[in-house]
Amino acid sequence: MGSWKSPIWGCFDDIGACLITYIAPCWTFGKVAESQGEDCIIYGILGVVPVVHGYFRHLIRSKIAKKNGISEELWLSFLISCFFPLCGNLQERTQEGVDVMPRF
Repeated sequence: MGSWKSPIWGCFDDIGACLITYIAPCWTFGKVAESQGEDCIIYGILGVVPVVHGYFRHLIRSKIAKKNGISEELWLSFLISCFFPLCGNLQERTQEGVDVMPRF
């Protein structure tokens, strides 16, 4: 079985990505969803809509875990997606190697 490349509390490992995610969580979540073949804008919006955000974040987290052979209980994935979304989002970003820094 695989494992996450960074721990759930490794959110501060990349301070730039941490700040982007704190200021605009929809951007990071959209980019991570895009790495899984989903629409960046739609998932970016759904990732911050109250009530449904936990479900859609969980869907992407589950895809990433399955793709990387990571065994994660359903309840744990949903708990992270609902109550620690920024840390979970950064963990998923690190796992997939997604660059969230905007380029101008």
